Amino acid sequence: MEQKSFNKQDSITLKDPEKILHSSRKEIDQIDSEIIDLIQRRTSLAKDIVLSKLALDMDIFDESREKLIYEKLEKLANDKNLTQNTKNSVFQIMDILINLSKKEQEEIIIDN
Repeated sequence: MEQKSFNKQDSITLKDPEKILHSSRKEIDQIDSEIIDLIQRRTSLAKDIVLSKLALDMDIFDESREKLIYEKLEKLANDKNLTQNTKNSVFQIMDILINLSKKEQEEIIIDN
């Protein structure tokens, strides 16, 4: 999704800017809710993952898996034609999600 900047002239050509504003904000609210649901789903898998790794006598933190995640993310970002700035932000978000998963897994190990 390539980002387009809008100028004042663009906003003048909108048929009903208030309606568009309201509709766009409503859609963003829905997307935010979906993001929270996805983060919850992603972090809830931490227990299954860490217990499986322990049963398989695997290292808890797998650098090769993280590398694979970032490579896949790079490809997805490129396929979506994201700007470099947006790609950088997506990588920062993924850093946060990976760290969250690691913390969840650490807590599960401590609790078990």
